[in-house]
Amino acid sequence: MRPRGPLPRRYTFGILTTVAKDIFRSSYHAELLSGVFKRAFEKYCDLKIIPYRALLHTGISNILHRHSLDGLMIMTWRWIHPRFCQLIENTRDTRVLVVNDPLPGLGVNIVQTDVAAGMRLAVNFLFQKNMRRIGMLHGPRHVTFRVRRKKVQIPFIDTQLKLNGFTKASGKRGIKVRKEWIRMTRANSESEGYRVMKKWLCDKDLPRAILCGNDDLAFGAIKAVRERGFHCPGDMAVIGFDDNNRAGTHVPPLTTIRQPLMKMGEDAVNILLGKIGRPGSAAISKKYLPQLIIRKSA
Repeated sequence: MRPRGPLPRRYTFGILTTVAKDIFRSSYHAELLSGVFKRAFEKYCDLKIIPYRALLHTGISNILHRHSLDGLMIMTWRWIHPRFCQLIENTRDTRVLVVNDPLPGLGVNIVQTDVAAGMRLAVNFLFQKNMRRIGMLHGPRHVTFRVRRKKVQIPFIDTQLKLNGFTKASGKRGIKVRKEWIRMTRANSESEGYRVMKKWLCDKDLPRAILCGNDDLAFGAIKAVRERGFHCPGDMAVIGFDDNNRAGTHVPPLTTIRQPLMKMGEDAVNILLGKIGRPGSAAISKKYLPQLIIRKSA
């Protein structure tokens, strides 16, 4: 039945992305998008997927105007393009919102997971299980682009936050952080987790537990551990980060840190709605506590 009275004004928000990051095949992005779509539907908002084209966009206001947007969300802004990173770092337009990768001094809205709290939950859990030999498998420290045949590197904030959180949490528990037990992959993928972990397992002196930068890295690490004839978690415990849609059905089911991604997506829409008609208002930053999901891999 059609509601009585005039329909509320429909606002239009853009979701900017790049073909290099297929947000519709990523569990991380799918959960965020579920929250965005749910709240946009409830508030009679329209959504547009905006593919980033560096040569067409000279500023954030240009993107908003060109696509007739009331607001713009960016979910993986450090992976889009160096030029776009500069646009976000330099803008003070609060019609824009980014998710995670909280660069200090940003003038746009941001919703972010408290990554340090997540790493602290994982380290404390292992400590309480009398594990002191803990390593970390994390993604790349930099995102690398080819711009006019030159290599350009952009610091990947998420990796650094997780590494810092692991180091700080270990120090508070008196756990020695050994450099040789911190390994980096070329991408946050299952294949990279497997490749790096398989090589790592050739060492004689191994950690008792591994914290991974995301669930995909953890899946790859567990595959390598089991192929080597080790038992997970009996010989090596593995903890992921995100709690994606495979974590609960994986063999063994993955112990992981859950980000409240759907809630973050809903709040992203709420924040942008609140900024309509308030161009001079201060940017909003919301931080969310993650949750430790205990399963069978640790």
